[in-house]
Amino acid sequence: MKLSRLSLLSICGCLLGLMLLIGVGLHSLGQMQAKQGEIHQLIATQARITAFTSGSGALLHNRADPTLWDAFQVEAESIQQDLSAMAEEQPGARRAMRHIDYLMDALETAYHINAAATAETVIPHLDQRSRIVMNQIAGYGIALNSSLTEVVSQRQENIARDANRVAAGFAGAAAMFSLFCVVAFGLIYKRVIGPLRALSRATRQVESGDHDVRVPVSGSDEFADLSRTFNRMLGRQEGMVETLSSALATRRALIDSLPAHIALLDSDGNILEVNDQWRHYGTINGNRDNAFGVGRNYLTICQQADGESAETAFDTAEGLKAVLKGERESFTQEYPCHSPDQPCWFRMMASRLATGAGSDQRLGAVVMHVDITERKLAEQELKQLAYRDPLTGLANRMGFIDAFSRYIVQHGWRPQGIIALLDIREMRNINDAHGYETGDQLLITLARRLEKYLCHNTLIGRLSGDQFTLFLPNDDASRPHARLEELDDIFHRPVRIMEFDIEVSTRGSYTRLGEHERSAETLLHEVEIALHETRLRPGSTFHPYEPELSLAAQRRVILTRELRTALAEDQFELHYQPKVDLTTGEVIACEALIRWMHPERGMQMPGQFIGVAEQSQLIAPIGNWVLFEACRHLSEWQEAKLDLVRVSVNVSVDQFRLGDFTQTVREALETHAIDPTSLTLEITESVFSAESGMLRQQIDELHALGVRLSLDDFGTGYSSLLYLQQYPFDEIKIDMGFVRNILDEPLNRNIVSMILGISQVLGADTVAEGIENAAVRDVLLELGCRIGQGYYYSMPLEVEDFRWLLEKHTRLPMTPVTSPGVPHDNG
Repeated sequence: MKLSRLSLLSICGCLLGLMLLIGVGLHSLGQMQAKQGEIHQLIATQARITAFTSGSGALLHNRADPTLWDAFQVEAESIQQDLSAMAEEQPGARRAMRHIDYLMDALETAYHINAAATAETVIPHLDQRSRIVMNQIAGYGIALNSSLTEVVSQRQENIARDANRVAAGFAGAAAMFSLFCVVAFGLIYKRVIGPLRALSRATRQVESGDHDVRVPVSGSDEFADLSRTFNRMLGRQEGMVETLSSALATRRALIDSLPAHIALLDSDGNILEVNDQWRHYGTINGNRDNAFGVGRNYLTICQQADGESAETAFDTAEGLKAVLKGERESFTQEYPCHSPDQPCWFRMMASRLATGAGSDQRLGAVVMHVDITERKLAEQELKQLAYRDPLTGLANRMGFIDAFSRYIVQHGWRPQGIIALLDIREMRNINDAHGYETGDQLLITLARRLEKYLCHNTLIGRLSGDQFTLFLPNDDASRPHARLEELDDIFHRPVRIMEFDIEVSTRGSYTRLGEHERSAETLLHEVEIALHETRLRPGSTFHPYEPELSLAAQRRVILTRELRTALAEDQFELHYQPKVDLTTGEVIACEALIRWMHPERGMQMPGQFIGVAEQSQLIAPIGNWVLFEACRHLSEWQEAKLDLVRVSVNVSVDQFRLGDFTQTVREALETHAIDPTSLTLEITESVFSAESGMLRQQIDELHALGVRLSLDDFGTGYSSLLYLQQYPFDEIKIDMGFVRNILDEPLNRNIVSMILGISQVLGADTVAEGIENAAVRDVLLELGCRIGQGYYYSMPLEVEDFRWLLEKHTRLPMTPVTSPGVPHDNG
């Protein structure tokens, strides 16, 4: 039986016995109280009888009045009633009742004898008869007392006997209850003490290290389950001990194999244990103790350090103290530990050992030193790469900014200093002519010249492929041009590379530091803005930075942002300038010219925004918009059954640089179902400055597609007869600069005649731009030019007006032109 069930039954039995015992006791108590009541009643009855017998004599002797006699009779009847309740069980009670009857009869006889006497008369001496009666009454009273005494004695004996039985019954019940409790608890004790002693004995043996002990199992109670569980736990513990031992061995092996020096510290900083790497580090540093450092105090070692790393060691001690006190969970410190022959760095990490939940015990820490030499060397190398130009060894942009910032921190701001930017002219041509390897050697040589010429506190950097930046801290602010021209002379001296003597020239810009302190990034931005201005001024060599240049740059930024918005919100529109047959005035083609309808400034001509579009890389998307829009208009004219004319669209070199311009043109033609021969692409001579295989391939693909190709502004750029022979142009446009002055400059007339001859040889049409009067038209006709455009015939027209021109089949000019000086719009 389970101990829990046995205990429950024992408790229930004890409670039941206790309740029974209480019931018996209460019952016995009630009986005892009843018996005591009977005793008290007998004693009271005896007292009444005693008083009755005494009163009978006094009544007879004193001759009481009749009322007393009546009361005496009532009392006699009451006593007889009380005795009648005991008459069945007590013979003495029956005799007492008879004696009372005798006594009453004797008294009644005595009263009859003296009936003649009055109630008030007192008889001083009784007669003989009365004394006899009185003696009888006394005898009856004695007999009555005797009988009643016998009743009382018997009753007391009965009550005592009943009380003894009640007491014996209660004592027996109490004895049985006690015996049950003793048996129950004895049985429980017997069931508990044996297994408990076995478990206690086994526990002490396990505590002493004997893990082979087992607790004997008998029965199926809780102690048996506990014993079996204990035995299983011991069995598992053996496996756990083996596993733990294996894990500890594995942990030790892992810790020893880690490429770090590891030590375990107690709460005071004493070294308790170290790994193999720690011991090996001590060995290679001349310590023969296999337990290098064990037993010493780590904090003391740090506090006693001297030399270059002493301050770092002190910081380490303070950080480790905070970890050991529990003020922080971990602490990390990187420090150098260089030897005479090689650099070395370590990363020290201290972590507090975790405590159990709710524990206030102070534990120690684990300290680990990791060799980070490779990382530090790699960081130095990366910093070198990040801050140095790999070709020349000079500082790159980031390196120059860093060096300038450190210089200002060390030496202070130098108002008389300048930041200069030197740009090598025609570096691309040098690379194309001699190869990039020669170009690299040239840059290296020029860098060495700058380093040799400039003083030690001058900063030199290479910002990009052909740009060098200089910081001249002690320059004479009143003559920066002279100093920069001296630097320019360094570059002008020929550089011999292999068998070539290469001459270079520079252009540049500069900014004065002045009194207003600025960051290196701001200063470089200033000289770059000034260099941009230098490039815009062909005759300028070095241009200074002025605040107005930043305002202009800001305007360019704002204009660039507005151009992006214009593209997104379709603010551009196309105007069309007719191309006419100079003989008949018939419109045979047109040129699409872009206009910008600015929401605030109104109509913007191309000259106001095309330059910014080219600088901000927006010229290609704008050019593509023009292409698709012109094709859309062509499609509308085609659907309206108008006389179709060829539309010329200006194309930027940037559109070719993307490499997919042919696909863009094909998509525009297919989207609007346009015949390729209806589209003419006008390409400026600047295309030859970016001459490449990819460019030639795209132009050949466009020609094969059927699109007409026109060379715009011929005679003003980089064109040559070789290029004209290699590229399949269908049309050559004579620049307006030659056409306008054809009447006044014989050279212009000869140039136009030569271009017409070249076009005839190549089989290309010739278009004259900028015809502003009839005299110019007549000269062109005389020279053999048959196609032209200009304000003499028409200004660029909005699309609705040009459509009207097509619908009316109008010949140009519509009215005589009286003012030949109208400026020409070349788009």
